[in-house]
Amino acid sequence: MHKFITAIYTCLLLLSTTAQAAHEDTEISASQNRYFIVGAYLAEIAVALDASDHIVAVSAGSDYIPELKNIPVIEGYRNLSVESILALEPTVALLANRQTRPEFAQQLVNAGIDVHIFPDESTDINIVPARIETIGRILGKEKAADALISDFHTELSDTLDYVSRATSKPRGLFILSGGGRPTVVAGGDTHIALLLQLAGAQNLTQDIKYYKAMSQELMAKAAPEFIVTNQEGLAEAGGTPVALKAPGVRLTPAGRNQHIFSLPQGYLTGLGLMTPKAIRAIAQYIHPELAQP
Repeated sequence: MHKFITAIYTCLLLLSTTAQAAHEDTEISASQNRYFIVGAYLAEIAVALDASDHIVAVSAGSDYIPELKNIPVIEGYRNLSVESILALEPTVALLANRQTRPEFAQQLVNAGIDVHIFPDESTDINIVPARIETIGRILGKEKAADALISDFHTELSDTLDYVSRATSKPRGLFILSGGGRPTVVAGGDTHIALLLQLAGAQNLTQDIKYYKAMSQELMAKAAPEFIVTNQEGLAEAGGTPVALKAPGVRLTPAGRNQHIFSLPQGYLTGLGLMTPKAIRAIAQYIHPELAQP
């Protein structure tokens, strides 16, 4: 019997040692990877998981992340150059779906790069912990990812508690404009709509899908009390912010009172680690009562 127990113990020890060795091999392999990331909110997570030293390139829009200030930026929106990326010899690509052409992703796969595509438009805040978990697994940093998820939940909970003290529910919408792009509003199936909702606002574009132009008549009828815009939307043209030149905006309470604002870079790029801060910033602007002692 003693010999039998000893044999079982030895087998269990061997299995444990083998599993540990396999895990260590995975960590070593992950630490040797070179990452190319499209999507600032994905880059934020990778940096938070201490992978900045292994990121060889990022897409435009990630320059607000201090750890990436010296990392090569691959310019272009859905028009990224495969050749310029391959020259940097990445081994793994993390790609935001909305910023990636399918043929571009396929070219990376054909070049032997391990490609991971992440859906980016979502009206479910739980997509953030899911992204953290997935990226943690790709990086071989599962424990760090668990801790980051816990921190995110804590910050989000604190933010939603803060918003719950608001007594108003103002009407508003998001306008994307400036930078040579068409002026459009964010529909109800975008992450911006979720930000407004979680900040205690009534989003007026629930019936609009994705980003669409809004007619003067519909804008005037919607009558937003506030407007959120991108940074370029605040750029002045003829002494007036570009976003206020959208059809019908001047006929609205927001337009007449110039209740228009933007958020710091990184807050509006997608649901990610900055989302609780974005929600709080919107809430502080649209709920004056929250600023009162």
